[in-house]
Amino acid sequence: MNIINRQDAKGQGLTRYFTGKPCIHGHVDERLVANKTCLTCSAISSEKAKAKKPQKYHMLRKDWRQSNPIKSAAYTRKYIAKNKGDRNLWTANYRSAKDARQPSWLNARHLFEMESIYIYCAALRSAGLDYHVDHIVPLRGGNVSGLHVPWNLQVITGSENMSKGNRFNG
Repeated sequence: MNIINRQDAKGQGLTRYFTGKPCIHGHVDERLVANKTCLTCSAISSEKAKAKKPQKYHMLRKDWRQSNPIKSAAYTRKYIAKNKGDRNLWTANYRSAKDARQPSWLNARHLFEMESIYIYCAALRSAGLDYHVDHIVPLRGGNVSGLHVPWNLQVITGSENMSKGNRFNG
């Protein structure tokens, strides 16, 4: 990192600067031009605030997403475009978990049932409806993990699926 003082950074329109000197807590990191806080201290402070009120923080974010669906969708698209590698890794991990949770004893009829569920959901989506195939008991749940089998699949609205998250509500 190049050493630059706050005034020069401000003059160049930068949001961060680096002095090479430790902050009052001993971190040698970039600092924010706006308030002179080092990025490490800022991250620690943010995590502490989230830890104090995780439920409230989560609800505020959820409320914002629900009241700003267009902005939220645009933000998500922008994030995915910027982080394609992360998205591809997430998708690969999900597919791998799904394959690992599909038992070897499934027969052709079971596989046909699952394929039919996915085709039905695809037909709903092609008609312009927002539906997802959901695992009733999540494949990678915190407390319980389900199997990728026909009786663990359901077709539900996208908003229901997203609000359910990776939780079992049974």
